[in-house]
Amino acid sequence: MNHITENALVAGVLLSIVLIPVVIITRKSKQKRIAALNQRLQSVANEHQLSLTRTELLGNKIIGWAQAGKALLFGSAEGIAINDLSKAARCYVLKSMNGNAVKSIILQVADPVNRLVCSIPFYEQFMDNELALKQLEQQAKDWEQLLNNQFQK
Repeated sequence: MNHITENALVAGVLLSIVLIPVVIITRKSKQKRIAALNQRLQSVANEHQLSLTRTELLGNKIIGWAQAGKALLFGSAEGIAINDLSKAARCYVLKSMNGNAVKSIILQVADPVNRLVCSIPFYEQFMDNELALKQLEQQAKDWEQLLNNQFQK
């Protein structure tokens, strides 16, 4: 019985020696990625003299709203796009299904004659983490409500 306890203790110490650095490195990497996305979004906003009133991380992507300029910024590590919403009238969430699975969740913004102004993908099947699906869907609905409230003014 004494050997079992000693072996378990040795295995626990060895596991913690390996596991703790991996967890620390993973967290620091995620923090750096988030900081880089935020910095990139802020620099693009500054280049266009926009003041961001709200930003949010969407998995590997980031979205930002500049209320004064009525601009929606969206992008990832590859690049940030600026969408001018000064002529937009409404927005809605479009959820596409592939059988029982969700294929995509897209925030679409339309002008008064219902022409598409911009389309923001919150979730794309096989591209984004399926475990975060409910969170991404809620984020899309929150942005829909925020933008529709801005269009009402």
